Amino acid sequence: MQKKIGTGRHFILFVTLACLLWAGSSQAQDYPASPVQIVIPYSPGGLTDIFWRSVSDALASYMKGTIMMVNKPGGGGVVGTSFVANAKPDGYTLVNISPEAVSIAAAFTANMPYDIEKDLTYIAKASEVGFGIAVRDDSPFKTLEELVAFAKANPKKLKVAGMGIVGTPHMIMGVFQREANIETTYVPFDGGSEVVATLLGGHTDFAVVSLPPASPHLRSGKLRMLAACSPRRFPTFPAIPTMAEKGYKRSSFATALGLGGPKGLAPAIVSKWEEAIDKTMKDPKVISIVEKIDGVVIDFKGGEDYKKELMANFPVFKEIVSTLPGKK
Repeated sequence: MQKKIGTGRHFILFVTLACLLWAGSSQAQDYPASPVQIVIPYSPGGLTDIFWRSVSDALASYMKGTIMMVNKPGGGGVVGTSFVANAKPDGYTLVNISPEAVSIAAAFTANMPYDIEKDLTYIAKASEVGFGIAVRDDSPFKTLEELVAFAKANPKKLKVAGMGIVGTPHMIMGVFQREANIETTYVPFDGGSEVVATLLGGHTDFAVVSLPPASPHLRSGKLRMLAACSPRRFPTFPAIPTMAEKGYKRSSFATALGLGGPKGLAPAIVSKWEEAIDKTMKDPKVISIVEKIDGVVIDFKGGEDYKKELMANFPVFKEIVSTLPGKK
């Protein structure tokens, strides 16, 4: 009798699992049945915004659906990411996933509104982005050496603009200050476009900024970039030396742009997005578009590999945080 009961239980379990798998497969086949909202947790006109809007048509084509970009800036990306972490896990509310709102933010505060390992589903990494140190055309600093010399002689006098509290620009400045033995005053903004605007307006002395919002002003001569905070020189601005070439080997960080959602996303939906992003990043038309976005390099990784990359960087950022300029 016990054997029959055990067999019956196994049969019920098998049927239940089969139904769940069928439901997940059916959900993925019908998905997306309505527009998908991708939250950009930064201001319009910044690098993240420019990237996703530039590839959205191709991505929507591979997903066979409609994609809407929604900007929810604040907290260096934490506000928008928190909104999605608390959203219904139906695949219709996703978010750009970058180190700023995940491993960097978690290294800075113990009171995160979401658990970076448990409350998010990591779908894929799409690209990496470099930053640079820029000044206005009328700045007295023609070289990085001149800026460093002035900063040493005038501690905390120079104001530097960057995207986010404890974002990648903030991290860059933390390492740069230690390497150069200088002190500056860090002024955070929600997006790259705001960083450029405040620099052009004369409200800060220099900025750590990504290339997309800065490049038109670099080409027009309104801004001058003293060094590239990336492992290699920018292909579209090859004359700009790297921080390493200037003697600051550790002051080079590349941020990443990826896609994620709330925990509990159906694996079939995650796989569909992962495959669509992979195809999008391999599409010749998209490659041509991305190559024109200054400072952005395609670097696709699946969700699990992207999550491992972000988690591996957490202890590195944790060590840097204690010395950041402007840390409260």
